[in-house]
Amino acid sequence: MANSDYTIKIVLLGEAGVGKTSLVYQFMEKKFRDNYKQTLGVNLLKKDMHIEGYGSVSAQIWDLGGQEPFKALRKLYLEGANGGLVIFDLTESKSFDKLPEWIESFKNARGEQPLLLIGNKSDLGNTIKIKEKEAGNFAKNNNMELIITSAKTGQNVEEAFIKLTKRILDNLSNR
Repeated sequence: MANSDYTIKIVLLGEAGVGKTSLVYQFMEKKFRDNYKQTLGVNLLKKDMHIEGYGSVSAQIWDLGGQEPFKALRKLYLEGANGGLVIFDLTESKSFDKLPEWIESFKNARGEQPLLLIGNKSDLGNTIKIKEKEAGNFAKNNNMELIITSAKTGQNVEEAFIKLTKRILDNLSNR
């Protein structure tokens, strides 16, 4: 797709270790590795897709490092973002507790752009600490939709990216 009808910027937000890089590579390449290095700063990727009703879309995907030292750069990375996936680890309460901070950073930089809440690592069934009902309530209270994913098995990964892309395109065409 040399000539895209749309170019969008998607950001992946969440604490270090929640699986942002694993999710994006599962989406891009349908592959999973157990040994990704933590993203330092930002990892930039591009995916061309065809979205029904919109045509060709070129998505720039910004995988932001979740470590505290990169917090100062967040606003810069969020510049121009059309939407984001806010990701937490279903097995790690701290990653869930930090969600309001990530949402606030995004909204301060980008206003009311589309965000989806992603509960990742559903394949780790017996170690899950954040129940779907609790995450669903949080999503509802923050005007978001919750999607439960597994970067390892691929569960709902493509659906999450496509759903966010469609929300972004709906948003752009309603301006």
